[in-house]
Amino acid sequence: STLSPSLFPRRDFYKILGVPRSASIKDIKKAYRKLALQLHPDRNPDDPRAQEKFQDLGAAYEVLSDSEKRKQYDTYGEEGLKDGHQSSHGDIFSHFFGDFGFMFGGTPRQQDRNIPRGSDIIVDLEVTLEEVYAGNFVEVVRNKPVARQAPGKRKCNCRQEMRTTQLGPGRFQMTQEVVCDECPNVK
Repeated sequence: STLSPSLFPRRDFYKILGVPRSASIKDIKKAYRKLALQLHPDRNPDDPRAQEKFQDLGAAYEVLSDSEKRKQYDTYGEEGLKDGHQSSHGDIFSHFFGDFGFMFGGTPRQQDRNIPRGSDIIVDLEVTLEEVYAGNFVEVVRNKPVARQAPGKRKCNCRQEMRTTQLGPGRFQMTQEVVCDECPNVK
């Protein structure tokens, strides 16, 4: 039998993570990492509610780390979220470490299939195990050149063409010319 969601107590995701409503994404991530280590069921084998607490923590992080879900949660509460189900902790870990399942025969997440992908960007980043564990943030800046329209026209798609000119009755001359299209200028 199915139980109505109203039979369950409402969860305060901010209280679960121990952060104020004004917390930044960085604060939320930091609180999640700290609590995930403390509340993990493997670290609390004597606590019968450890799995439930860990799932609540994962659900709280999933909502509060996503700006749109957070806005919806702040406005309508947990009932206002579209999906209305708790995510497993595997989804939360894939948020940090990426979804590697497709490399081993699985498929990428549904939402990723609809996003057009550009070419991969590879950045060598040296971090210590301590930095990974502590959750330091590293900002990577990438300058991407973008072509923009400029005033005027430019010659493009240039090609060699043979032009035939009649010099008189029965006399023709063939010359090779460079022919270009006029395209909008780009800078």
